Parts: sequence; C-alpha cells; structure tokens
Amino acid sequence: MMRSMFSAVSGLSAHQLRMDSIGNNIANVNTVGFKANRTTFQDVFNQTLAGAGSPQGGRGGTNPQQVGLGMTVNSMDTLHVRGAVETTGVNTDMMINGDGFFMVSSDPNFQDRSYTRAGDFALDRSGNLVTPGGMRVLGYMADENGVLGTNLEGLVISRAQTFDAEETDNVGFEGNLDSTTKVAVDEDGNEIPLDDIFDENFRIIPGQEQYVARETTFEIFDNLGGEHRIKQVFVKAEQEEIDGENHSVFDVLTFYVGDDGTLYPFTDPDDPLNPDPDALGLPASHKIYFNEDGKMVNEDGSFTKNLSIAEGATNGAGQLDFTVNFSKLTMFANESTAAALDIDGYKQGSLVDFSVASSGEITGVFDNGQSRVIGQVALANFRNPAGLEKDGSNMYRSTNNSGQAMIGTPGSGGLGALNPSALEMSNTDLSREFTNMITTQRGFQANSRIITTSDEMLQEVVNMKR
Repeated sequence: MMRSMFSAVSGLSAHQLRMDSIGNNIANVNTVGFKANRTTFQDVFNQTLAGAGSPQGGRGGTNPQQVGLGMTVNSMDTLHVRGAVETTGVNTDMMINGDGFFMVSSDPNFQDRSYTRAGDFALDRSGNLVTPGGMRVLGYMADENGVLGTNLEGLVISRAQTFDAEETDNVGFEGNLDSTTKVAVDEDGNEIPLDDIFDENFRIIPGQEQYVARETTFEIFDNLGGEHRIKQVFVKAEQEEIDGENHSVFDVLTFYVGDDGTLYPFTDPDDPLNPDPDALGLPASHKIYFNEDGKMVNEDGSFTKNLSIAEGATNGAGQLDFTVNFSKLTMFANESTAAALDIDGYKQGSLVDFSVASSGEITGVFDNGQSRVIGQVALANFRNPAGLEKDGSNMYRSTNNSGQAMIGTPGSGGLGALNPSALEMSNTDLSREFTNMITTQRGFQANSRIITTSDEMLQEVVNMKR
C-alpha cells in the first residue's frame, strides 16, 4: 500500500518540475534569442517480487514479477532550434542564421567569455559594440588599410574614426564634344587667336561661345586632402592632316580656379602652376584629335595631359602631379557632355554610418565618399551546444560536456551567416507548451488521486479493527 503513495509523490514532484519548465518557456515567449527547455521522465527502481523462470520439462517459462517504485526526471534539454526572424532595421541588431553563438565579455583581456544568441546590441559612448548589459561583443578589428587582425578583441565602431586623405593621380574624362561646334576661324578662313575669344579675366567674350564646345570644372585633392578646382575649356580649332587624313582638333585650355573664382592659367606646360595674380597670357593649349568616325586619335600622346600644381598652392602638401586622360571622349553631332567622371583621390573623411554584412564584416562609410572594413564579428560553436549552461541575461557558459569553443567567422566552418538588422526571437512553441501543460496537469492530477485513493484504502484497513 505504501509503495503506491510514494510512487505518486515522486510523480507529483516530477510533474511540478515539468510545469516549472513550461512556465519558464511561456514566460520567455518574447525573449530575444531564448531557447526553450524540454523535460522528460523515466521510471526508477523496480521491486522484484518474483524472478523470471526458464522452461523446464513440459512447463513453459515464467516472466518476472516487478512493481515500480515511482518516477523521476530523465532530462531537461535546451532545444537549440532557430527561432523566428524579426526585421528591425537597426544596424547594430544581428541574427545568426544557423549554428553558432556571439561571444561577449566584460573582462578587459577578453578571456572570460560568455555566449549568446541574442543579437540586440548597441553602441556605448566610446563606440564599443555592447550587449544591453554592457558586455563587449568580440571580433576582429581592422587596421587603417582595412586589413583584419587575428586577435579577438572588443569591436569598436567609433564616430571618431577617420579615413586618411589620398592624393589625386588620375583624372578620366568621359562624354561627347559636339561636332557641330564652329571652328575658330574668321570670314577669310584665318584662325582666330585664342586671345580674341577670352577677355583679360579668361572669361569667354560674348558672341564667341560658338567656338567653345565645352567648359567644365572638377575637383582634385592633394595628399593632405586639400581641394583644388581645375577648369578646362574645349575650343574647336582648324582641322589638321595626319597620315593623309583630316582630323578634327580641339584646343584644351586648363586653369586653376582660386577660392574667389579667379582663373590662373597653366601657362608653361613644363613647369608646375603656382597661382600668380599677375599671371598673363592664356594657358598652353593641349590638342586632342578625332577621326571621321568621331573617335579619338592618339597623336603624340594627345590622349593624356600631365599637369602639376606647385607646392606654394597646396598649403604645405607638396607638389601635386596628376594626369588627365581624354581617351574616352567622342565627337558626334550631339550635345557636349564631356566631364571628369573618373577622379581618384579624396579628402580626409569621418565615419558617418556603417553596415554589417552576412559574413560579419562591419564596413564603415565615411563622409569623403569612401568605405572601409573596420571590423568583423566572430562566432563560436560547440560540439555539444545542449551541454551549455544558462547563465542568465540570455547568456550561456561552456561546461565540461559542451566542449571547448570552436571560433570562426559567420558563414565559414559550419557557422551560420548573419542576418543584419534582424533579431532571432524565442523558439518557444506556444501550441506545444499548452499541450504539454494539459498533459502535465492531468499527470499531476492523476498522481494526486493515487494518494487520495491509497489513503482511503489505508483508512479501510484501520476501520477493520472497529
């Protein structure tokens, strides 16, 4: 009689524990990165009343006679199944689409590590990428050239980061020069001097615009990031015969544009320009040639023009040498659109934004139009993720049964890629939890009835004395 009561007591205790697990799962139905628990049962000792007997003679064998002594919890497993995706649009939010855990640490040396699936990160005032509890997210930082390091450290995305200036070396022109532009000749067919097309301030004299196919201005940069404006004017000249064929010719005049808009001509093709308020004369002309098909012809290096700005005009940045390439220009009877569209070099830039790739690479966007990898998120995986120990605040700790962390980058070595600007939600399945709740309640209720019924049977035994 006593066995049934103690068996029922063990059932009550185990079902209560299972209900605790169900309650925790439901409580965390909206917890970011939460992994639900599953509780399973097993029976315990069995009292053998009679052992099994083997067949003898004409009699068959007999089965053992045993009575169970109750049950207990078999396992409480963490179900590492990926939760649903919530797109947030926040660039510090990250989700692992597959296996792996983010690594975080509050240790200055980053040796004491915790692991989490919750990617609801943020930036602190120093630019550290941190969890809501202030633990730093670990990864690999890049140097000023965008080369990633090999040491795990806290990721920093600081607005104070800069992108060094780069000197302009090449300027590439693209577009068209209108073939219907009038040639700069007078009524007698004599070439009109360029001095008669421009005034003393190097502006086009009204009425002479018909000889100018295009005026365009572009910016270049010295090695300190200083900006310099260059203006080029394309004037159509008389045709020239080259190898027995007539070619259309344009004179390209180059000016340095001062801060106040004053034009300083590149008068000597062999010397660097040093803007001089008293400079006289038009720039040395550079001629470019086109054949009858409207394509450029390279006559004595006419595809390119080497120019220099003297140190005196670059505010201590040294002489600026650059090459202008006209090889992609065309000449058709259409609007003139020639412009410097391919210019290298840039000023110094400050970080204005960043994005995270599926590979975990964090790319910084700078206000000089450049971008550079500034870091990469690292992930860890375990041979037995179910062996991890929950440590609160969505964190896990490694244990003897989880194995050592295997560290890598998203999308490599079996690790999942990242979903940027998204979060992994709880994997609690409410329909399953409610079903388990019903069966657990019925199990608890049935065990309590065993105790009640056993008590009544004991009462009958007591009453026999009366």
